[in-house]
Amino acid sequence: MHIQNGVLDPVTLVVTGTAAVGAVTYAGVQLRKGEKRWGLAAAGAGAVLVAHLLDVPLGMGGTLTAHVIGGTLLAVALGPWLGVLTMTGVLAFEALVLGDGGRAALGANVLIMAVAGVLVGWAVYRAVLLAVARWRGEPPGDRWIVLAAGVAAWVSVAASSLVLWGVYAMGAPSQLAARAWSVSIPHHLAWAVLEAAATAAIVAVGLAWAGHRARALAHADTMGVGHRQVPVIDGDLEALG
Repeated sequence: MHIQNGVLDPVTLVVTGTAAVGAVTYAGVQLRKGEKRWGLAAAGAGAVLVAHLLDVPLGMGGTLTAHVIGGTLLAVALGPWLGVLTMTGVLAFEALVLGDGGRAALGANVLIMAVAGVLVGWAVYRAVLLAVARWRGEPPGDRWIVLAAGVAAWVSVAASSLVLWGVYAMGAPSQLAARAWSVSIPHHLAWAVLEAAATAAIVAVGLAWAGHRARALAHADTMGVGHRQVPVIDGDLEALG
């Protein structure tokens, strides 16, 4: 989903770059009000980087590829603001060090994957959990958290794909923009199924591990052994140890 150099016109590069700087700055300001989980963020960045390296060309002369984004997973694990900053760091490393995604187009790629991908995923995830809580009259259980993460991941990829097409429509040659709509959108929507499955599976494993640790530590408490709790998935998941 990375946009390469030479695809967008200078005006679009300036507009998307300015918007990206504004969004990332806002995320940084908001992060100052909450807990900063830098160790988990570093682990998440490494996992997302590996996922981004598994590119699948979409047959547009190498200008577009598809891969698992990981935006929703970062949002669920880190919260929206640290998720945005973590994804931005990954994209900057890819552009500046690995040459994956144009340096001039970094702002556009941040808007597509860090801003739209993370924030839309977070909003849908929370909305699904809130709807389930109101419907059932009780906090959502693990299966609903897994379902919410999967649905949010699919929607986030769809949102990123639409933002991608919007950027192409604004600043790419008309023929390339038309092909982006006809070629990339269907591929990305299909690819979103893999994103949803991967996100749901990882969240399910995390919840299962947290439950196992909770049971083990509850048993330890009966033996008079203390423990500490460290939030991992924005209050929904805990790593106990």
